[in-house]
Amino acid sequence: ISMIFQDPLSALNPLMKIGPQIMETGIAHGMTKVEAHKKAVENLTLVGIAGAEGIMNVFPKDLSGGMMQRVLIAQSLMNNPKLLIADEPTTALDATVQAEIIEILISLKEKTGTSLLLITHDLGVVSKLCSRIYVMYAGQIIEQGETEEVLKNPLHPYTKALIGTIPDINQRNRKLPVLHGIVPSLSERKCLTCRFAERCPECNTKCVIFAPNMENVTQNHGVRCNFVSRKF
Repeated sequence: ISMIFQDPLSALNPLMKIGPQIMETGIAHGMTKVEAHKKAVENLTLVGIAGAEGIMNVFPKDLSGGMMQRVLIAQSLMNNPKLLIADEPTTALDATVQAEIIEILISLKEKTGTSLLLITHDLGVVSKLCSRIYVMYAGQIIEQGETEEVLKNPLHPYTKALIGTIPDINQRNRKLPVLHGIVPSLSERKCLTCRFAERCPECNTKCVIFAPNMENVTQNHGVRCNFVSRKF
């Protein structure tokens, strides 16, 4: 298992050159310095960095945000992980660089066979990268299924609200929906009630008495809600 962290500026050591930072990941897992250096250069080339050998000798401050994110991806691949966890890998990047990083991740999935677990609030990125989606609220999965199915046919009120906040260029005057209230803190999360009840526009008495279980509505689509019926 390996991980790409959200902020490359914080994830990279500003006092170390890029090469040693990437190499230490491999060395810690048994590579020699020669093997680690070769693998680091290969990975930098794999993520689209030209002149990889030269990049090994620069400091993070000498790179742009997109370049640093590519370095983190190269570092995460040093030990050929079966699972790659990406925490908001495109958050701090502009739209053009975001698209480039997404293309790199798609390409890496195909070339290496590594499974990708993406943590993000950007449903556009999810639609391009993920085959399945798990929507979470207050630390709990409230809807899951195949990405296309969930995005086209959201069942949980929270998922509907998330998708409803995506602006539509064809409906410029449409007001985006707003969920009143805030996410409950850890101490306020009650086990015996729906965690979304206080903010849910469809809430009624049952929601504050019974905690819903995850139920399969179709064979590949599940939801945690008291008012969604099984269809198969």
